[in-house]
Amino acid sequence: MSVVHSCGYVFAWAVLSLAVVSIARQAGAAPDGLSTADFKFDGPLGSAGTTIEPVGKNHFRVKLGHAPEHTDWSNKLQFQILRHAKGNDLRLDVTFDGKVYSLNEYFHSWSYDGVDWHPVHWEHGRDVSKTRDTLVFPTFIEDVVYVGHQVPMSYEDVVAFHEQWGRSPYVTVRVLGKSLGGRNLYRATVTDPDSPHPKHKRWVHYLANQHPGEHNSQWRMVGMMDWLLSDAPEAADCRRRAITHFVLMMSPDAPSHGWYRVNAQGVDMNRSYFADGSDPATQAHEACIAQQDLEALMASDVPVTDVWSMHTWGGIVDPLLHPGPEIGTAVGPWTELRDVLEQYDTQDLVKALRVNKEKPTLTYWTHGPHTQFGITAVLCEGAGALYSKQENLDSGAVLMKGLAAYYRGTK
Repeated sequence: MSVVHSCGYVFAWAVLSLAVVSIARQAGAAPDGLSTADFKFDGPLGSAGTTIEPVGKNHFRVKLGHAPEHTDWSNKLQFQILRHAKGNDLRLDVTFDGKVYSLNEYFHSWSYDGVDWHPVHWEHGRDVSKTRDTLVFPTFIEDVVYVGHQVPMSYEDVVAFHEQWGRSPYVTVRVLGKSLGGRNLYRATVTDPDSPHPKHKRWVHYLANQHPGEHNSQWRMVGMMDWLLSDAPEAADCRRRAITHFVLMMSPDAPSHGWYRVNAQGVDMNRSYFADGSDPATQAHEACIAQQDLEALMASDVPVTDVWSMHTWGGIVDPLLHPGPEIGTAVGPWTELRDVLEQYDTQDLVKALRVNKEKPTLTYWTHGPHTQFGITAVLCEGAGALYSKQENLDSGAVLMKGLAAYYRGTK
């Protein structure tokens, strides 16, 4: 082959290569794959202290940061791909040096819009290793991708929900105070202002999430709210006979940092209740605000009947009961609540209710209100095996329907 022809082929190949690169860029794909500059770990869904380095094309090594005051507690992996995701797949080898909590105990989810989420599961699982594992994502068809823990919920989602709920005539939204990071701590209350029943005669339910990274429990609460505000006749009846309080996220600074259990002080938020009474001097900041609010409700003429502490662990939703004085007297035996929940649970999303036989721990929100006030307390765990937003919403509807049916009539 002559030099002229050879140069011609080289020139043609170069032109073709430039054209392919140009088409790829116009289509939004990065011809050389994703780079570390395409990842953002400090957005509304963030992971503080996380580092990333390339291993190969679309293959990265990620090292997680740790929770405040707990070098052995990993933050959860959450991030945004800002650009160039389209046409690329992704493999992340994730590690953490500490060994107290698994980085891979639960699934993660990814989304193109932060609304519709798709589960992605760890390649090996915590039985193989709690400190290193791999996530493999499909080839993306959009440029921007969000990734979060469980079915994630950001603080911005919380704000949007309260703005939406606050437009209902049945909802009052209160800002109880500010987090250490300056974010609002909300309580939303649902009841019918035109109810014929005086407020002091209505049942009062209180539901709160303490561990901020247990997002499936937060979607469960949204599902409870959705049903309670629906047009169902049973929901309208419940609004007339009951007052229901929701504290959707007790540690609102957490999602942007990937904190799983703590606030900015590094306090495990479920172990932040003071059964002897709230104490601003020594108690976790946001927990003190929430407990003071609960104490004010208990001192009012509409005290709380039952407190639900909303969490996530493995399996389906798992409610455990500490009965209060109304159980088996003003309402039926606790087994009636168990049975009515089972009746509504047509998708097998909720385990059978059982009595919590654990010795009460005074610093737990799951036990503290029962110890301090003698009221019914429910530790509502589970849902780690509910991999979609809809399943978690549906599980909440089951719980709210069951409460409405069990707490019949008025006080």
